[in-house]
Amino acid sequence: MDNDLMDALMAIDLPGRELKVALFIAKATINFQMGALRIKATDVAKATHLHPDVASKAISHLLKRRVIYREGGSRGDIGLCDTKEWVYAERPSRINRSDSDQMGRVVLFASQTKTDDSLLYSKKSNPKVTLPSEEVTCPPQQPSAEKTERKKPFGKRDMLAANPHGIPEPLLDDYLAVRKAKRAPITARIWSTLNTKLAGCKAFGIGAEQALTIAVDSGWQGFEVDWVTRRIGGHSHAAPSRHTALGQIDHHANLGEANADGSYRI
Repeated sequence: MDNDLMDALMAIDLPGRELKVALFIAKATINFQMGALRIKATDVAKATHLHPDVASKAISHLLKRRVIYREGGSRGDIGLCDTKEWVYAERPSRINRSDSDQMGRVVLFASQTKTDDSLLYSKKSNPKVTLPSEEVTCPPQQPSAEKTERKKPFGKRDMLAANPHGIPEPLLDDYLAVRKAKRAPITARIWSTLNTKLAGCKAFGIGAEQALTIAVDSGWQGFEVDWVTRRIGGHSHAAPSRHTALGQIDHHANLGEANADGSYRI
């Protein structure tokens, strides 16, 4: 390769993929002194480790830049133009990255070398930083602040830890089985409310273990005191009356003498 061609390749503003294609064409036509040749995009792709579509786009752009020429139509022979005819820099209004470069960004190829540089966005003011692939690492993923911590499940161990009525463990197992069958998991609030209602059963002479046994045998998901009192029978769900021994009260006490008609003065 003569010095003029080397200087021209160094001076022209070409994307890397198109420069590789130009070097392949130079080697095939000048180095072997073959002149213009029929060069397939697949041959270029194999030698440059590019996708055939990318190689075809690169050839089209090199034709526009007058770096190469083609004889006999789209399937004709390809050769290098004189370096004086090359368009070394595109006009600013036309600079839009070459088609081949855009295609190369879209398509990923396993045949590309592992030493190609990668463009990464940095966290600093510079929009892009060029790093070799061996130095490229994924940034550590930060936990999302929107994720809320899951509530700790409430189970039998928690029920035994807060068991004011001393409910036996086997009975708790049966109660949990009933709620599981009804797809009603137990929670700390439900367990606290149940203990309060079991305490209310004691006012009617019904123990907490007996009351919960009735609930389990009846397959109740919920629990109410009057449900238990009705199931047992013989117990009124109303509180005992304070008005007792009414027959023993002297209703005429502290009254004056009776009138002729039998009435009294208050």
